[in-house]
Amino acid sequence: MRNGNLENSSVEQVIQQLPEARSFLREARIDRTSALSLREAAAAVSMNSDELLAQIEDRLRREARRAPAPVATPAQIEDEELAAV
Repeated sequence: MRNGNLENSSVEQVIQQLPEARSFLREARIDRTSALSLREAAAAVSMNSDELLAQIEDRLRREARRAPAPVATPAQIEDEELAAV
């Protein structure tokens, strides 16, 4: 993850870059409308910004693993087989 860039960004900018982080920041009681940098907002709730970003990254990875793999429909498979001929 881009820790150096993100910890100096405002909370709103982090959410724009990582929309999935919104729920985690809400749980950490970090206000997304704050003009504070992520580092300052994390310190305000007694968190280290590196630890906060690592937890966000961990959550994003877990969610990505849980996401179902795309499944081809029979029509798509048939189209691919016809295209190969």
